[in-house]
This record gives sequence, structure tokens and C-alpha cells, in this order.
Amino acid sequence: MADLNSIKDKIIRMSRSASTMWQLTYGAFIEHDVELIAKALEEENKLNSLEEEINKSIIDLGRTKFTREEKARVIAYADIAADFELIGDYCKDILERIQIKIEEKLLFSEDAVKEYKELYNKTKDALEEVVFVLEKDNLALIKEVLREEEHIDGLVDKYRQHHSQRILAGACTPMSCNMFLNMLDFTAAVYYHIKKIAKSLLKIK
Repeated sequence: MADLNSIKDKIIRMSRSASTMWQLTYGAFIEHDVELIAKALEEENKLNSLEEEINKSIIDLGRTKFTREEKARVIAYADIAADFELIGDYCKDILERIQIKIEEKLLFSEDAVKEYKELYNKTKDALEEVVFVLEKDNLALIKEVLREEEHIDGLVDKYRQHHSQRILAGACTPMSCNMFLNMLDFTAAVYYHIKKIAKSLLKIK
């Protein structure tokens, strides 16, 4: 019979895989490296497997009589596992664009790369903070994560406007333009699920 501690351990492993996948995804983008794409997809397989294990463990615990606090933990863990799995899905979406970018030898402008790097780093920092909170088992620290959260949507809107100006100036091709906008949106989605994870952690006592 699975217990809550074993589920928590799997959640920590998911957080590490998600963080690793995010960094490998960016590395593949910057380096135009198909091997890094393959390594990132290996982490996605880990995320999928771990989520399945967690869901099975939760089902196994279905007949257990929980206290109110324990029940809140089970629900939070299920939500967190789903969010980590979705982060993996969005990374995979970005990787598909990167694969095309490599095959078609597409280039982003220097400004576009700089903007995406900033967005990536803000997302990476938020994800690493969640991993740190889980590893240290100090859920009180998650309030700091939420307090310092960036308004990613506003940042994406600003970068979209910048990109529109580059399009008008003829600084990018239609294909690379669409790819850049997709990557902005997928990264914003990754950040959204990181915030959801942080909020779920606040429900655990």
C-alpha cells in the first residue's frame, strides 16, 4: 500500500525532471542540438511515468480513512502531479518547434533571442524555487515564490509588440515569426502551471 510520503517523494522527482527538461529545452534552442532534444524527451517520459505511479498510488489509497489535512494533501499532490506533467507537455511543444527550427535552419533575431532568454530565465528561477521548497520540505517558503512572481502575461504582451515591430521592419520570416510567438505562449503556460503548483503547496499542512 502506497503512503503519502512515497507520493511526496515522487512529486519531488517530478519537480527535478521538470526542471531538467526545461533547461535541456532551452539548451536545444540555443545550441541547435538534436541530442539535447532527445535528452529532454527522456525527462518527459519520466514525468509521464511518475504521474501514472502517483495516480495509481492515490487510487490505492482511495479506501483509506484520511483526516481533513491528509485529504487536502492527497488532492494537492494529484493536482501538482498533473501540473508537472503539463509542464512536460508544453516543453514538448517547444521542442517540436525547435526541431523544425533546426531542420529548416531558421534564425531568430538577436533581440528575439534576448527576449526569449529573459522569459526563459524568469520561468527557470520560479521552477527552481518550487524544487527547492519541495526538497527542503519547507512549504512556508512557497509564499516567497508567489510574492516574487513575475507578471509573465504582461511581459509576453510586450514581447509580442516588439515582435510585430520586427515583422514590419522585415527582420524575420513568417515561419520564424510564428515559431517565436508559439514559444512565448508555451513558456507563459509553463509559468502558469508553476504558479498553480505553488498555490497547491499552500494547501498542504
